[in-house]
Amino acid sequence: GRVVTPPVSRGRAVEPKVDLVLRPADVQPGSSARYGDDALGAHRGRVEVTTSLKQRIEQLRQVLYRDAQTSTDQVETDFEDMVIKVRRGAHIVDDTLEAMGAWGPARWRQGVVVHFEGEQGVDCGALTREWAKILCQQLLRPGRGLFRRTARGNRVVVLADQESELAHGESTEGIYCFLGRFIAFALWRGIRIDALFTPHLFRLMLDPHAKATHEDLREVDTKLHANLHMMLTSDHETLEETFLMTFCIDTEYLGVRSTYDLIPGGSEIPVTGENVHSFVDLYVQHVLYKFNERAIRAFLSGFHSLIPPDKMPMFTPVELEAVLCGQPTVSEDDVEELRQASHCSLDEAGKPHVQVLWFWAIMRQLPVDLRSMVLQFVTGNERPPLTGFQNLEHPFTVQVGVHLRPTDLPEAHVCFNQLVLPPADTQQALRDKLLVA
Repeated sequence: GRVVTPPVSRGRAVEPKVDLVLRPADVQPGSSARYGDDALGAHRGRVEVTTSLKQRIEQLRQVLYRDAQTSTDQVETDFEDMVIKVRRGAHIVDDTLEAMGAWGPARWRQGVVVHFEGEQGVDCGALTREWAKILCQQLLRPGRGLFRRTARGNRVVVLADQESELAHGESTEGIYCFLGRFIAFALWRGIRIDALFTPHLFRLMLDPHAKATHEDLREVDTKLHANLHMMLTSDHETLEETFLMTFCIDTEYLGVRSTYDLIPGGSEIPVTGENVHSFVDLYVQHVLYKFNERAIRAFLSGFHSLIPPDKMPMFTPVELEAVLCGQPTVSEDDVEELRQASHCSLDEAGKPHVQVLWFWAIMRQLPVDLRSMVLQFVTGNERPPLTGFQNLEHPFTVQVGVHLRPTDLPEAHVCFNQLVLPPADTQQALRDKLLVA
């Protein structure tokens, strides 16, 4: 059912001694994801890629592909129906929703071909990856009215229903449903995007009945988490008179203070040492689920229409995030793996060309953020795939361009993961050209 709008506060005889008022987040860094301490995913750790994890990823994609081939709801389309025309930047959301907003699961399974207005590129996969990256950034941007940054600023959390519905009106649930399908599409097709949701939302993608925990609140609102922790660890004998709390939650939005009962008559039921754990559990469920339930249900409905829960292998939330987003950085081991999986130009002796050897030496020396920029330049994605570079659709290729002049910059053919290097007299000169490109 729909969440009841919190009634206007009835007031209390005595103010509580701890601040548990739910307010819109104060922490909202810039709208674009950049590398550094404030970037989305800046604090993510690397996931160990085991044989078991690779098998589960492959199992998921094989099952989804087989189901798409045998589905009874297939629709007939031609190539022109698959093409969507979009503009870059903020317009990409409106253009995509206009073209794809009414697509059902069967239509999504057939794929998409992207054409950027005013550009002549042919989509052999790279433009779809670029479209997905920009679209994800724009949909998750705080100013879009769907998500906000968490207290730490490196993840996003679904807005309360009253906030998102104020921004989008009757189309709110449709947008969240579209977003769920888009995330499922990216996961299925192996398109890595910066969808850095909270751990609770990843758990819901795996299990729609998963409950939020007190620890989940730490990521979303560190102050509320700390104050609730203070209550849990205080002397239970004196908790009631110390905190003066009741079973209700206060919210503050657009200057209006409201109160919502956690249980019937909650504003009249004091929190004591005996029931404090129940209070904290109910409080967390309301903050992380009840107040944005319509949005979360719509998102999960879209996601599970393409990837039903029973089709999901036994991923952990951390693994699911890594499958969707890739590894957070390009490590030295990643560079070596990429080199071993790559193709390259050979010299007259049949050995890798000196320009190619310089390129790999440069990659090993670069800091992680610049390595990511090079990977983005060549492949269209700055994050290493979880299944390894050997599984790229087209092998990473480094060539020496005989058609290029010493004054030219390196070229990239992103659809084919191909880097073409110009002539250079020294490794430093090649490094400078690469970073400019």
